[in-house]
Amino acid sequence: MLYLCTNRNSKRTDGWNGELVLISKEGNTYELNITGRGSHFHIIVGKHQYGNYLCIPNHDIGCELSDFGDLFWNTEQLTRHLQKADAITVACGLSHLSELG
Repeated sequence: MLYLCTNRNSKRTDGWNGELVLISKEGNTYELNITGRGSHFHIIVGKHQYGNYLCIPNHDIGCELSDFGDLFWNTEQLTRHLQKADAITVACGLSHLSELG
C-alpha cells in the first residue's frame, strides 16, 4: 500500500511517498515492512494490556505507541529513536493499519 507522508514546519511543507507491505497478521499483532525516502524498516506492532507497542528489531528499537492513527504522538515517540523523516514515514504507515483488515 502506498501512502503520502507530510512534514509540516513553520516555513514549509515537505511530502514524500511511503510504502507499507503486510507480511503477516495474527490477532492484534502485525508484521510489516515500511519504506520511504530510501529507508527500510521491518516492524512488529501490536497491542498489549496497557496500549500499543512497536519493535524494529534490525534497528534495536522498541517503544510504546498511542492509537495507531495518532500521528502526532507516535511521531514524537519514534523521533526519540529515528530521524524525524523516518519517524514520520513509520507513523504515517501505521496510521493505515486499519485499512489492511
